Amino acid sequence: LAEEDVVVESTPTEVVESIHATLIECMKGTCGPDFQGRYDQILSQLDEGFDLPFMARISIGRAWKSLSPEQAREFVDLSRRYSAANYASNFDGYSDQYFETLGEEPAARGTILVKTEFVQPTDDNVKFDYRLRKTNGRWRVIDVTLDGKVSEMTLRRADYTSVIDRDGYPALVQAIQKKIDQYAS
Repeated sequence: LAEEDVVVESTPTEVVESIHATLIECMKGTCGPDFQGRYDQILSQLDEGFDLPFMARISIGRAWKSLSPEQAREFVDLSRRYSAANYASNFDGYSDQYFETLGEEPAARGTILVKTEFVQPTDDNVKFDYRLRKTNGRWRVIDVTLDGKVSEMTLRRADYTSVIDRDGYPALVQAIQKKIDQYAS
């Protein structure tokens, strides 16, 4: 292996800090002046730092097993676009906010928890705890918990399975696409 071919593995903290750097840059407007610019930059960061296929599978619960391979691919892409739209909508203006990394600790099933805080000089700070696991030799985010109590995956799973149970998978796809469109407008 030539020296330039050596891949240095990112630590869980470095993965999270890279995500945060992208969010702050987008908030400052360097990703473009509008939603689409933020969305495009964040989407590429999510692909790099999150285990999106795993997160999609977990969020849809037992219904995953009944999806065709095409529907599974569609749902991973839909989840990916929804996450990017959510971040692009919520991280849209800058007024001296920053992320502070509070620490890293081992968690259940070989995962690592990276604890951080979003510091907002004009509002309450928000704690973001990222759970990461190794996927194909690289650390990837598999869940985000807000203020130590609201797991994004638990919330999505509850929402998604209730829609599927009540109205079926096509209704879930339609509902998520509608949310993406609302974030974009």
